Amino acid sequence: MNRLGDHSRNSMLRLVLCLLPLATTPLWGYLIAEDFLSFGGGEKDLIWLIPWLVWAILYAIIFAICWMKRLPLKRALGYAGGGAAGIVVLAWLGLLFWSMGWLGGG
Repeated sequence: MNRLGDHSRNSMLRLVLCLLPLATTPLWGYLIAEDFLSFGGGEKDLIWLIPWLVWAILYAIIFAICWMKRLPLKRALGYAGGGAAGIVVLAWLGLLFWSMGWLGGG
């Protein structure tokens, strides 16, 4: 196989892996809205799409940065998944502590 074919196949794989979580968001929304996937909260289950969407956007951004820096695929996946999850957890904790102070709970 020539070098150009390997490069374009690798680029296509990276593009798919970069956008896959973001592309599956409408599917998750459909499955939750039609009650094929239920977390026991009824329509309130759709709220779980917000952290998923934030995570997917952060994942795509971090993965694209790793791709531009030409990191190996395995390392890019780890950085993107772990970095996006860490940022979402920190944002959630920040909102939790902010709301506790705002509501006078602590």
